[in-house]
Amino acid sequence: MLTKKEKRKFLRLNVYHLVKYKLASRKEWQAAIASIRDISAGGVCLRTEERLVQNSILQISINFPGLSSPLSSLAKVVWVRKVGKTNNFEAGLEFFEIEDLLRKEITQRVDYVRRRSG
Repeated sequence: MLTKKEKRKFLRLNVYHLVKYKLASRKEWQAAIASIRDISAGGVCLRTEERLVQNSILQISINFPGLSSPLSSLAKVVWVRKVGKTNNFEAGLEFFEIEDLLRKEITQRVDYVRRRSG
């Protein structure tokens, strides 16, 4: 449920999934793996070991439990911050080219959790 203070367009789901990512301009996938802190139909917050560059465009590939193949999207890095005194970073990404199946999967999972908790 959105509160008066909540300004997000989409509800977010706190999850832990691994995701591969690369700069969209690169042809080959490299071993860049992050974890998802939370996700919505509009974007995702990643936890990484490298500082991503704000405004860069990433190709991300998410492995959801129960699906036979990963779902992909292009996303823009909107913000980046260091996590406390660790060597990790969090980055907020906004989806701008998202597979219909990915948006549907995220929306269904958020709705399911909201119904169970509400």
